[in-house]
Amino acid sequence: MNQVKNTSTDESRGIMASIMASIGFAMMPAYVTFQPEITGIPTDFGMGNWLAGQRILWGSILLLFGLALFGRLPTFWSFFSQWRLWPRYMLSAILIAPQLWVFVWAPLQGETLSVALGYFCLPLTLAAVAHFVYKESITRKQLIACAFAACGVAYAYAMADGVSWIVFLICFGYPMYFMFRRKYKISSDMSFSLENVFLLPFAIIGMALTYPIESWGSIAPSAWLYYLGLAFTGIIPIILFFYASQLLPMTLFGLLGYLEPVLVFCVALVLGERIALIQWPTYLAIIVALAIVALEQLKLRRSLG
Repeated sequence: MNQVKNTSTDESRGIMASIMASIGFAMMPAYVTFQPEITGIPTDFGMGNWLAGQRILWGSILLLFGLALFGRLPTFWSFFSQWRLWPRYMLSAILIAPQLWVFVWAPLQGETLSVALGYFCLPLTLAAVAHFVYKESITRKQLIACAFAACGVAYAYAMADGVSWIVFLICFGYPMYFMFRRKYKISSDMSFSLENVFLLPFAIIGMALTYPIESWGSIAPSAWLYYLGLAFTGIIPIILFFYASQLLPMTLFGLLGYLEPVLVFCVALVLGERIALIQWPTYLAIIVALAIVALEQLKLRRSLG
């Protein structure tokens, strides 16, 4: 009985973390569109790379500061000093790097809806991994929810004018990362800190190639504050996201992930991107899938008191 209650508590925490992460992720595309203009950086492709680099730079600083604040810096150093594990840390960083980059880069290219579609597909690939790799059982209602979601995604593919590579990057990239993370048990904050630190040299080199280091001194203080806010806006949701992935069964974690693309979709509409009436069935199918998951979890909570 205690084990059931502990499992229920873990799932409750995981569900709350997943919801908060989805809300935070949805705010990122809106935040990115307010980036300060810097003379000498192209406003399209170059600016996206510059912002991604700034996110990693300031993210590393904030994460290390947070670890120091909570007395966890010695633990970080104990992991970092094990140089034989560096290839493992680097592989983890390589797997997450494209996700950190595309979420900042895509909104500047008018590709926020492609990001949303990628996250619509992600729960399906996570459910497949959960069933075929981890042998997790799928409840009847979860299977029905997956079916509704699959119909919505299939309809989106059929209606789309080609499928963006961004969709495949997200829906196949994240499962590889989560599988790797589950293999090595490291807390979310520690793992993400290590990944950012290992990506930091590449971020600095990329920014230097985009905008010469000797010109960084001319950047206005308000711009640096914006970059600090960008890192903060990105760090909190992704740590919550990883935390939820460790607490929840992968099928449930994947289905809850549908909240994020719905919110990202809403933000895309606010930012001026438009979707044709014929594409609305996709989002209605996703809403039905989310409702099924929510009702199942509500029934479970009531049965456990």
